[in-house]
Amino acid sequence: MRILFSTGKRSVGGPAIFIDRDGVINCRRADDYVLDWSQFVFMPDIRKALRDLSSLQLPMIVISNQSAVGRGLLTPAALQDMTAQMQKTLLNDGVCLTAVYFCTHAPAEGCPCRKPKPGLLHAAAADFNIDLSRSIFIGDSNTDIEAARAAGCQPVLFGPGLNPSSDQLDWVKGLPIALTGRELFGVVHSRMRNRRKLS
Repeated sequence: MRILFSTGKRSVGGPAIFIDRDGVINCRRADDYVLDWSQFVFMPDIRKALRDLSSLQLPMIVISNQSAVGRGLLTPAALQDMTAQMQKTLLNDGVCLTAVYFCTHAPAEGCPCRKPKPGLLHAAAADFNIDLSRSIFIGDSNTDIEAARAAGCQPVLFGPGLNPSSDQLDWVKGLPIALTGRELFGVVHSRMRNRRKLS
């Protein structure tokens, strides 16, 4: 599912900021899905972080697995309505998302756009003429990191409670990490500068 808030490709490919939804923009529900707007709770300080990221004037695109649709727990119309509510709230904060890309398939369907596969990132890059090698993907899970790497993006790990020195989280080691919304802009801005130097 693709929801565009901005239309038209840029004439020259440039970087973008990709953002996972659950666990980055909104809080995850323990052992459950976010099925309507009343259950959608923004992560602490994330709205200010997104407003700060907007100041970079880059496309900001949400990339998210939403298998509740494929499992029959959520209708596509309800997901679109929730997304419209999210966009409206963020617009009031001065945040303008460019687009949202959802994989709505259940895991057993083997969809090529379901993270950790990079299909959604490639689709967004084609739609908006994005240079994935100069782009950032903010996520909170191993599947986000794998998708970012498969697409050639720089992953940034976000999430309270992450411990990069934990032996149980070997995949976290060496990644740029923002533990809180307050740290996110600084980490992303630093990585964007480094990507420009390398390009």
